[in-house]
Amino acid sequence: MTVKDIAREADVSVGTVSRVFNNHSNVTDEIRERVLRAAARLGYTRAVSQRGAGRGDSSALKEIGFLYCSYLDTNAATNNPFWSHILDGVENTARQLNMKVTYRAIGELTSDPDALLETISKMKLGGILLVGPAEPETVQQIQRLNIPLVLVDNHVTGISVDSVLCDNFEGARAAVEYLIEEGHKEIAFIGGPVLPGPRPRNRIYTLERRAAGYRAALLDAGIPVDYALFEESELHPDSAYAACKRLLERGVHFTALFGANDNVAIGAMKALREAGLRVPEDVSLIGFDDIDMVEHLTPALTTVHIDKEAMGNVAVRRLQDRSMEPNMTAITCIVAVKLVKRDSVRSCKQ
Repeated sequence: MTVKDIAREADVSVGTVSRVFNNHSNVTDEIRERVLRAAARLGYTRAVSQRGAGRGDSSALKEIGFLYCSYLDTNAATNNPFWSHILDGVENTARQLNMKVTYRAIGELTSDPDALLETISKMKLGGILLVGPAEPETVQQIQRLNIPLVLVDNHVTGISVDSVLCDNFEGARAAVEYLIEEGHKEIAFIGGPVLPGPRPRNRIYTLERRAAGYRAALLDAGIPVDYALFEESELHPDSAYAACKRLLERGVHFTALFGANDNVAIGAMKALREAGLRVPEDVSLIGFDDIDMVEHLTPALTTVHIDKEAMGNVAVRRLQDRSMEPNMTAITCIVAVKLVKRDSVRSCKQ
C-alpha cells in the first residue's frame, strides 16, 4: 500500500496525503478526516506508527493505547474493580519505560469498522493493548492497522496475536477441588453468556477456561458433570442474582456454588439469602478475581486471586518486545493465580 493509493481512495493529491501524515497545519479538518479514513480503510499505517526503528531510540514505543472493548459492559474500565487494577499495572510500567498511556473505550465503535479504524488512526499510537473480551472480528479489524497489538485478558483461537491472561483453567480447578475436598459433590456453576450447542459453552474465552477447570475437577474426582447445575449470566450482580434464582426455581439441589467471577458470587449470595439459605451453612460459595470488596463481605468470600497489576506489567513489556521485533512468533503469557480461602466455604464431610 502506497501514498498514491491513499490519495486515489481519498480523492486528493499525494502532497495533501503527505501533509496530513506529517501533521501540517495547512489542511482542513474535513480533508484530514477523509485521508485518515481512507488510510484506515486500506490498512495503511505509516501515519500512525510510532516505532523508533532507524532513529536510534532505545525505547521503541512512546505512546500506547489502553483500548477497552466489551459488549457486556458499557461502563468505563477506570471504574471497574477488575480492569482498573490492570490499568494501574499498565501505567506503572509505562511510566518506568517513559511511555504515555492513552485510555479509550471502543465498544460502541465495533459495529462500524471504518469509524473504529479512523478513531484509532487519529490516536497515533505506537502500540495497542486491546483489553477485555473483544470479538474476533474486532481483533482482525485492528490488525489491519499493522500497529503492535497485545490482547489483555482475552485470547482468540486461530488468529496470530499476542495475549496476556491469568491461569483461568488452573484457578477454577483449584477452587472446585477445594470444594470437593470439603465433601461437596453437587456444585453449581454460574458463568457468562453461552453459545448455542449441545452443552453450555461460554462465549467469552476466559470464562470457558474457568468452566473447563470446573468440569475437569469434577471428572477427576469421579463426579459426573450435571448441566442442570449450569446457569448463564451477564457477569454483574443483578444478572447473577437472576441466574441463581433460576437455579433455585428449577429445584436442583446443590451444596456449593462456583461463580465465574466475584460479581457473580455477590449476586448469587443475595439470591441465596432471599431464599432463606445461609452462606456457608447451607451453600458454600466461591468466586474468581479477588476484587477489593470481597474480603469485606459477610462472610468474607473465598475466591481465586489474580495479580491484575502484573497482567498490566507483562502486557506492556510484551508490547514493547513486539514493537522491536514485529515478525516474532505470537505467544500467550499466563500469569499465575492462587486460591484465597476465607469464610464462605464449610466442610460437609460425613
